[in-house]
Amino acid sequence: MHTYKYCLFLVIFFFISDVPAESNAEEEPSIVGTVWQLDRNSSSSKFSGHGQVLYFFSSDAYQTYNARKFSHWDTFSAVDSRDLVRLKKHQKIKLQKSKFNKAIYEVTLLDGFYAGKTYFLIADELKNFTQEINNEEAV
Repeated sequence: MHTYKYCLFLVIFFFISDVPAESNAEEEPSIVGTVWQLDRNSSSSKFSGHGQVLYFFSSDAYQTYNARKFSHWDTFSAVDSRDLVRLKKHQKIKLQKSKFNKAIYEVTLLDGFYAGKTYFLIADELKNFTQEINNEEAV
């Protein structure tokens, strides 16, 4: 009789613990495939460079993200400036896919000299952009 209670307890435990996982599956709609326009520069400091930085390698973007998040500046690897692209205000990007658990976005440039090329953006820096609203439904 004791083993039946134990088995019943395990079945109920696994059933109940699996229910919240299903409710978390309903996340916010994906922003992948949307177009964003640079609304403001990444820094308000007058001593820093102008524009938003995009990275040529996803690993460079992720290492910078980790250094910012965990303050690991002693293990931070420097990024070669030739592997960076600075966007100017009002330039547009399109989000292609997310990487590293949505910490980094792969983006395609839609404007400027490097239009059509793929770079990487730290997801936290998306706050400097505004999302383009698709008005095709109104036409």
